[in-house]
This record gives sequence, C-alpha cells and structure tokens, in this order.
Amino acid sequence: MRNRNYALLWSGQLVSEMGNRFHWIAVSLWIFSLTRSVAAVSLAISSMFVGGLLVGLWAGVFVDRLNRKAILILSDLIRGILVALIPILIDMNLWFVYLDLALVSVATAFFRPAIFAVMPQVVQRRDLLPANSFFTAMDTGTEVLGPVVAGFLAQSYGYAPLLYIDALTYIFSALCIFFMSVGSGLRERVNFHVRTVWNGVVDGLRYIRRDELQRALFVLIFPATLVGAGLNALQTPLAKGEIGITDAEFGTFQSIWGMGFVVASLLLGWYGGQFRKSRIILGGYYLGFVATALMGVSGGLNTLLLTAFVIGFSNTLYYVGLGTVLMEYTPADLVGRVVSTRQVALASARVISPLVFGAIAGVTGIRPSIILMAALGAIGTTGAILMYPSVRQFDREWRAVRGRTSSFLKSITEPLDADFEEGPQRLMNGVAILVVVIAWLGVAIRHYETALILLLTALSLGLLGSWLRRRGLLP
Repeated sequence: MRNRNYALLWSGQLVSEMGNRFHWIAVSLWIFSLTRSVAAVSLAISSMFVGGLLVGLWAGVFVDRLNRKAILILSDLIRGILVALIPILIDMNLWFVYLDLALVSVATAFFRPAIFAVMPQVVQRRDLLPANSFFTAMDTGTEVLGPVVAGFLAQSYGYAPLLYIDALTYIFSALCIFFMSVGSGLRERVNFHVRTVWNGVVDGLRYIRRDELQRALFVLIFPATLVGAGLNALQTPLAKGEIGITDAEFGTFQSIWGMGFVVASLLLGWYGGQFRKSRIILGGYYLGFVATALMGVSGGLNTLLLTAFVIGFSNTLYYVGLGTVLMEYTPADLVGRVVSTRQVALASARVISPLVFGAIAGVTGIRPSIILMAALGAIGTTGAILMYPSVRQFDREWRAVRGRTSSFLKSITEPLDADFEEGPQRLMNGVAILVVVIAWLGVAIRHYETALILLLTALSLGLLGSWLRRRGLLP
C-alpha cells in the first residue's frame, strides 16, 4: 500500500463494498417483511440487475471516451443519493423503490468498467497482479463479513439505518477517488455511433456461432445463471417465510455463501491444475443444482447453511473454470466483444429469471419452484452437453474426439441393438427421456420430496449401470 493513489482507491472500495452487502440485506428483508410476497422480492432483485442489460454495452464506450475519474465520482454520488432515498420511497410506493434500484444499477454499470479501466493509470504494469489480488481479497472479505454485520444491525436497529450507512459509504468512496491523482491516460477519440456498438455485438455473436466450443460455453451461461438469479429472488422468502429464521441468522446465511467461495478459490489455487477444466466446470454445475434442490427441501437453519456453503463452493468452480477457458481459447482481438456479448446474455438471465420463478412460486409455492428451477438447470446443462460434446472434450484434444460420449450418456441416448438405425433410435430415446422429464416435473410440482428421491435414485442407478457395463458385468 505504498502507492497513495491505490491505497485511496482500495480503501474507498473496501468501505463501499461493505455497504453494498448492507444494501442487499436491507432491501430484500424490508420488502419481504412489508409484503410477504415472493413477487415483490423478485421484482426488487430484477431491478438490481436491469442496468447491466440496459446500458452495459454503451457504458464501456463512454468510459473509453470520457474522464474516468469523473465517471467514478459521479457514479458514487448518484448511487449514494439514490440509496438514501429508498427509506422514503418505500413508505410511498414500492414501484418507486424498483425504479430507484434500477437507476442504482445503471450507475453501477458505468462504475464497474471505469474502475477496471482506471487501475492501470493508478499502478504500474508490474504491480497490476498484486493490486488485483488485493481487490479480490477485499471483495471476498466483505462477502463473508458484511452480511453478518448487516444481519445483526438489521435485527437490532431496523432496515433504514443499513441503507443510510450504505449511502455514506458511497460518499466516502467518492471522496477517496476525488483525492486521487489519476493520469490523463490519453485515449483515442472514437466516434460514438449506435451502429458501431451494435456491430461489435454482432461480431461477437458471429464468432460464437462459428466456434463450437464458444457456442457451447455461451449456451451454458443460461442454466446456471437462471438458477442462480432465481435463487437470489427465492432465498429470502424461503429463509424468512418458510423456515422462519431471524434477521441475524439471515445475515449468517448470506455470509456462508462467501465462505464457500473462499474455500473453493483456495482449493482451485492449490490443486486446480491437477484436474481437467471441463470436469471442474461441469462438476460445479451439477453440484450446484443438487445443492439448490436440497436447499429447497431444507427444514432448518443448519441444512440451509450447509446447502448455501455448497452452492457458493460450486458456483466458484464453474465461474473460475469458465473464465479461464474463455481467456485461453478466445483470440485476443475478440475477447472484448465475446465478453460483452456474454455480459448481455448474463444480464438478460438475471433480470428474467427472478420474475419467472417468482411467478411460479406464487402458484406452486416456494419449495416446488426451487426444485423445478434446479431440475431445469440440470436438464438444460445435460442438453448442452449432448448437443456440444466439445464442452466435455476441449481439454483432451476435443476436436479429434468430437463425437464421443460418456458411457452413461451413451446408455440412455444411443441404440444398443445393431439392428436399429442409430439416428432414429437416438431420436426415439430422446423423446422417451423428454416424456419422463415432463412426468417428473409434474411430480415435482405436487410432491417435491418424492421427486427429489426419484431423481437421486434414477441418477444413482444410471451411474451404477454405466459402471457395471464398463466392467463387462452388464451387456
């Protein structure tokens, strides 16, 4: 921390990120306590992400053209004012709160690319790696500590003080940035045209469509993001409404997710190189789906905390794995466009999923909706694997073994009798699987405990059969 400018930036973000944890806890708990409505909480969660969808692509263009220090300060001041207004607006009409949250997310959409862009202007190139490491450590620390403190304060003093504290943290961050000395960072003056930005998105989509691995990784965005964003909306009604934990316990519940992230990050750093990235990614996906389903049937605080830890752990596995693969397999001149295109897809899923699964929960109940969400995530991921074998094979010279499938998938999708034509039989098997899945979803909506037992039993038997077949014990 010998660099004064970096110390100011880091300190401001430490305080601001702690405030962000307060913001999340206060908004979700306050809206649910007032309405007891899943739909109301879902709308709030969607509002928090709508900014990335609306201006995510445009924000980067402005950051490249305008004074980044000014963008950072203005974004912080706007967010501070907007957050301070929430306690006033919540007594007037919840729709004003949703609009306020959406505007906060718009300001955040400008702030995030600006802070990444300003980092090379604050520290020297050789110091970028340790500088980014300190930022990651800060983010992780607030992820673990922030919710615990927020839950305690919420239970002791109510929700409004949390939002006022968050507003002050934004002001503190703006002051820290104001006292920084940021180089001019001479940048090329690029003419801003809607068509230029749109062409960049189109180029990214074209590349993704041409490359099978990129196409598979793009499709894989949706199952996990839909589940993760949907769970963001349903976890508060589940924990507070169904299980009945206190505000302080809710803070601990949120903190446990961060602990899972920390443990997974450490294990990946120590041992990640010993495993194939495809297995890390897909293992993270399926582990997360199983943990999500188990969270849906949690009966108390202990199981809630355990499943939250596993979900945080699994999210880190696939998030870090996917990020690494994208860096390794994407041409340098296309990285920006590919990442921007993926960010739009992520933002879309984060906005849509809470609304969809919040509406389903209003009809079927919270627990069946979470079970359904996890099942659809697993089905979507399995479908992507069947459609794009490269997602399992890219790190084992996947182009040369493109058509290979695992013995488990082969046993349920490919014909065992040579008298049958392979194509039609695979189609018939696929239709049969689809019918079974639809029937299972019907059971899940009515009796989620039975559906979970059936799913685990079917997976266990399928894997057992595959293992026996590989050893010649079954035909």
